Amino acid sequence: MKEAFCGICMRTVYLGPNDDEGCPVCSSPLVVTKSTVAPPAEVPAPSRLVPADEELRLAAVNRYEILDTPPDGAFDRITDLASKIFEVPIATITIVDADRIWFKATHGIEATEIGRDPGLCASAILEGSPWVVTDASVDPRTLDNPLVRGELGLRFYAGAQLTTGDGFNLGTLNIIDTHPREISDQNLEVLKQLSCVVVDELELRLAALRLFREAADKGVRLN
Repeated sequence: MKEAFCGICMRTVYLGPNDDEGCPVCSSPLVVTKSTVAPPAEVPAPSRLVPADEELRLAAVNRYEILDTPPDGAFDRITDLASKIFEVPIATITIVDADRIWFKATHGIEATEIGRDPGLCASAILEGSPWVVTDASVDPRTLDNPLVRGELGLRFYAGAQLTTGDGFNLGTLNIIDTHPREISDQNLEVLKQLSCVVVDELELRLAALRLFREAADKGVRLN
């Protein structure tokens, strides 16, 4: 397993042993930053629905060093904006970890993490297009989810995957309502574009971390 960096796209790419060392976005040569990557967090039990490439996906989650970080205004603004654009009371940015769903940003709900129960974010990362539930109270995919059965009473959910340049779904940008509703194809496209903005912010944050560490290794102070 290798971690590499594209100087053109400013993206970090995670490569398996048989992958070409070319950027999957622009095909430019990649600079390998780590020849081996630390093992990812423990993979969930086989009985739970997980992506086929879960080990590599979790390694991609870990490379962004985003889990359990403090609130960040850039991500908070995206959830606030999503809530206003789609006129929903709740919007979240979530990262799907090995055994939990961690909230990087929330609007309209106070939560830091929930279990990796199927039906919502945990199921959305298995797909390549937005995951939509128009009425969770009657949808067999979500009937057992605690957010549906519990106090929140979730009814509408639309989640756009946070997909990296090398194709891993880290989590989702979600819009949520406590009443059933529909969503148009046009609005789903807007949600997908906002999810791309989230990934861009993650890439910028990672590039800044790398720059800071390289400067620190060279004894250079960044002002």
